[in-house]
Amino acid sequence: MKRLFHKIFNQKASERLRIKQIGGHDTHAIEAGNPRSIALLAKAYKEVYEAAFPIDEERESLESWLGSLTGKNKASKIVIVIAGDNLDSQTPTLKAISVAYYYNSTDAGLLAYNAVVPQFQGHGLGRTMVDARKAALLDFAKAHGKPLGGVFIECNDPAKITREQDVMDPAVRIKMFEKWGAVALPIDYVQPPLEDGGNKCDTMKLLAYPHPETGKYPTKEEIKGYLTGIYTELAKKYAVYVAPEENPDYVRSVEQLDKLDLETFYKTAIASRQKSQKPPRP
Repeated sequence: MKRLFHKIFNQKASERLRIKQIGGHDTHAIEAGNPRSIALLAKAYKEVYEAAFPIDEERESLESWLGSLTGKNKASKIVIVIAGDNLDSQTPTLKAISVAYYYNSTDAGLLAYNAVVPQFQGHGLGRTMVDARKAALLDFAKAHGKPLGGVFIECNDPAKITREQDVMDPAVRIKMFEKWGAVALPIDYVQPPLEDGGNKCDTMKLLAYPHPETGKYPTKEEIKGYLTGIYTELAKKYAVYVAPEENPDYVRSVEQLDKLDLETFYKTAIASRQKSQKPPRP
């Protein structure tokens, strides 16, 4: 792996990586057509991702990532961001790797998961990787003539999953996401199966982030678009296909969304967050 990494960098010295500084950290969004970028991904997969997810069954394969990056699946694409120092060199210092998915038909993004090298935890990389993936999703959408309709993230529901059942207390995790701008949507969210023969998951909350360019939270149509995209894509991949409109979980979520005064909800949620984050008076 190391020899191949150096060989590719020597051969492709003219193809510089596009580095974007976010939150004081250098980041790079993987480019499918750039061999230097793919070499960096392979190195980060081995050194960061595998270390964070040592059990084979709990991680996606590098081959599946590469297939999503370069494949012909027009419905969804993987977006991968790497953070570190000297990323465009033969000896980069890798700090974190993060994954998101873009649903093309509904112009929506999902922040999937994040891995930070232990020695760099506590350096603000969690927030950086959220912002970096949002920026990468926006760049991808714009490259395909779209504005990016919404950015979402899933999290275990603290009302259903205890702190002992998760690697991090779900209530603490949600507060962390809220600190970074997310709001937990007040609808029942059921995640479709993520693998062949898998089960749906009804113990999660769906959170929405503000748009990386406009700062606006997603509209009802954009939220519905995300739900439609994930139910359609995952059902086609891993289950006997049923149109979203015929799936009772999807129907329930959309019905709750339709009844929601979304503008008032956003105002209340933002005011509550600002109040909770306001420093106490001396």
